[in-house]
Parts: sequence; C-alpha cells; structure tokens
Amino acid sequence: MSALNNKVLVVGMDGLRYDRLVALGAPVLTGLMSSGAYGTSKLPYGEAGTPRTESPGEVVPKSPEPGEAGRVIASRTDSGPGWSSIATGVWPDKHGVVDNAFTDPRFLKYPDFLTRAATARPGLATAAFFSWDALAEHGAFGPAIGQRFVLDGYTVGWSEADAQVTAAAVRHLADGDPGAVFVYLGDTDEVAHALGPHCPEYAAALHTQDAQLGRLLDTIRARPSYARESWTVLVTTDHGHVDAGGHGGTSDEERTVFVVLHRLGHDLGGRALDAPRLVDVAPTALAALGVPVDPSWNLDGAPLEI
Repeated sequence: MSALNNKVLVVGMDGLRYDRLVALGAPVLTGLMSSGAYGTSKLPYGEAGTPRTESPGEVVPKSPEPGEAGRVIASRTDSGPGWSSIATGVWPDKHGVVDNAFTDPRFLKYPDFLTRAATARPGLATAAFFSWDALAEHGAFGPAIGQRFVLDGYTVGWSEADAQVTAAAVRHLADGDPGAVFVYLGDTDEVAHALGPHCPEYAAALHTQDAQLGRLLDTIRARPSYARESWTVLVTTDHGHVDAGGHGGTSDEERTVFVVLHRLGHDLGGRALDAPRLVDVAPTALAALGVPVDPSWNLDGAPLEI
C-alpha cells in the first residue's frame, strides 16, 4: 500500500476510566480491542494533596524545569496536560502545560502530530474536531491544520457538542481524501465530574460516545475508495477519575490511561500492547502515515508496533 493511501483517525474520549470501559462493555470499543491491540499505563505525574479539578479547570503554580540529575514531571492529572501529551508526543515538562490554564505552552517547539504530518506531507489533508475549545485556543492543535471544527462544550452542552463534532467529522470522512483526523469527545469527563464514573449517566455517556465512534468507523468503511486505503485507528483518553468524580492527583484511578490501536480490515487478535503511553500516540500516527520521527524533535514517545 502506497504511503499516499495510509490514513489515520485518532479519537479521544475525555476522562474515560479503563475499568469502567471494560465493565460496561461498550460494543464498538470492545470490538476494536478484540480484533486490534490495546493496553494501559499510568501517567508519570499527578499532584498529591491538591483539590480535585472542577470542570472549567483550576490553576496551579508553574513547576520548575526538571534538573539534570533526574527528570521530575510536575503536573496535575488534568485534561490540558493529557491532551497536550497526546498531541505532541512529549510529557508536560517539555510541552509546558501542567494544568488546564495552559499558562506557558511550548507548542511552537513541540507541535501536534497533525501539524508535523502536514509539514512532512504538504498534500495531506489534516483535520481536528473538538468540543473543548481550549485545545484550539491555546494551540495544542495548531493553526496549520487544514480544517478545524471547534465548539465550546460548556456553552453548547457537552452531549450536544459531541453530537455536532461527530456529525462534522462524519461529513469530512465521507467526502474527499482525508488523511489524518483527530476527534475529541468530552461528555464522559463532564458526567464524571458531576456524578462520578459509577453512575448510570456515565454509562450512558460512554455508550453514546461508543456509538459515535461507530459512526466514524462505518463512514470510513463506506468510502468508495476504502479498498485502496489503509486506515490506522487509535482511541485513547487523557486521565481517569476518582470514584467520587474528579482528577488532578496521584491515585491509580486518576493516572491509569489506555490506548486502543487497530488497522481496519485486519485482525490483530486482541494483542496486548506493553504499557502504551499517551506520548506514543503521536509517533504511532506519524509512523502510520509514513512520516519518520526525527531524533531532533526530542519526542518522549515511540511508535507502537502492530
């Protein structure tokens, strides 16, 4: 398959606890896992003894640069650091986002994977769709991306915003020649903040997002050119939640994240990935597009093998 036909879809579901995903048996994600590859890891950061993050985000003081003698990543287990790490392939001490305030981001030095892909392959159609406008406002997904669809879930309502994001992404995937696409869905995080991850409303939000993922995949499979394309799909989250709802700290429930990896049309047998990290998503997406990682980028992640 020519590199020109290699395509990538990355779907992010905010605040999705892996144990709840397994327990609730979301059918589309479960299917991707059973015929793809997947695994979990723990975020290498979190701030003990601090208040849990409210939905709009709280500010914590800027952490010092890690010393030469040993690397210390001082950050909250918040959405800003998590999605910035997914986008860039580096941890918060490099990209500079340590909470949801985005006080000192370094996205010019560590751009997102869509921007890197567009730079390496100028003809590649890149697109990002999200219901959390901070990701566009602060540059986690930069202006060089070919198409961006941005909503404010706090204003529109998270469930409705996710529905509109999905509809826009479906239209994009159905038409033309999409190359690399990122889709963010946020209602799971909002529900967990309000009610915790064990409530019926959280299960409903997860199943809705699972169905939205299914719409994206069905649209790809229905493309007239699908047989001549190779689609790599990654699904991930930015952090977990404590049982009562909220995050920012150091508990396993907050720090555990997952990555699901699949190549559509192939059966990978539900293979276990060895502790896939958020920073591995960007280099995996780039590798799938035929874009080699330049050592000078100083990424923390590496392509996941499938």
